[in-house]
Amino acid sequence: MHALRKILKRTTPHTFWGLLVLVMFGSYSCGDSKDKGRLLAKVGELELYEADVTFLAYTQLDSAEVVSNYVDQWITEQILVTEAEKDETIDRQSIDRRIEEFRNELLIHQLENKRIDEQLDTNVSTKEIEAYYKDHQADFQLNDYLVKVLYLKIPLDAPDIDKIGGAYKLRKDEDIETIEIYAKMYASNFYYDIDNWIYFDDILKEIPLHDINKDRFILKRSKLRFEESGFYYFLNIVDYKLKNSTSPISFERENIKARIINLRIKDLRQNIKNDIIKNAYENGNVTVY
Repeated sequence: MHALRKILKRTTPHTFWGLLVLVMFGSYSCGDSKDKGRLLAKVGELELYEADVTFLAYTQLDSAEVVSNYVDQWITEQILVTEAEKDETIDRQSIDRRIEEFRNELLIHQLENKRIDEQLDTNVSTKEIEAYYKDHQADFQLNDYLVKVLYLKIPLDAPDIDKIGGAYKLRKDEDIETIEIYAKMYASNFYYDIDNWIYFDDILKEIPLHDINKDRFILKRSKLRFEESGFYYFLNIVDYKLKNSTSPISFERENIKARIINLRIKDLRQNIKNDIIKNAYENGNVTVY
C-alpha cells in the first residue's frame, strides 16, 4: 500500500497554504509594534499583537473564543520553543533542512496548481464517460467489498496528534490538506486514494483490526482510532461497494467524470514540470560540472 496519498479533488487556490505559512513562519512578533494593534500576549521578549492573528478571518471562525484559543496555543508553543532553543544538543541543521524542503514543496505545489487552473479543461462529454465505463468494466465488477479509505499510522510520540484526531474524519474540505502535511512529516504510513477503490482485505494487511464484523464495519462507514504496539492508527471508510454487484453507469457518472478530470490533472502536472525543466536547460540556466 502506498505511503503517499492520491487525491482526486485537486487543490484550488485557497487561503490554506497562506494560512499555513503564516502560522509556521510569520505569526511570531518581537519588534516594532507600530500599527500592529493591541498587544495580546508576551513570552519573554516575544510579543503577539492583533495584527498577527488577522489570518484567523480566513478560517471563517473569527470570534473571541477562536482568538483566545489561538493566544493560549501561541503562549504554550513559545514557552516550549524558548526552552528548546536553550538545548544545544538539538539538531538544528536537520530542522532547518526540513523547513527548507517543506517550503520548496509548498512553492512548487502552488506553482503547479496555478498553472493547472489556467490550463485545465473540466468539460467531460457523455461520450467520454460512456467510453471510460466501457473500457474499465473491471472497476465495476465486484467479487468482494471494495472501499475508499483514509489510513494513517503515526508513532505515539508524534506531536499535535489531536489535529489528526479530528481531521481524519474528513468533515471539512481542508482536512485532507492538513492530514497530508502532517503525514509527510510524522506518519510511518499514510494512504488516501479517492480516485481508486481497493479491497478491504488489503487494509487488513496494514492495520491490526481484531474481531470485527466485516459487513457491519464497512456498511456503517466506520471511523476508527486506536493505539497498538507504539502507534496510533486512524481509519476512515469513506465509501464502499457491495460485493457480487456491478455499479450502473448512472451511479458512476460523476465518479467517472471526476476520474477523467483527475487523469487530465495528472498529465497536466507532469507536462508542466517537464516544460519548466526543459526551458531551464534550453535557456542555459543549468550547468553540470
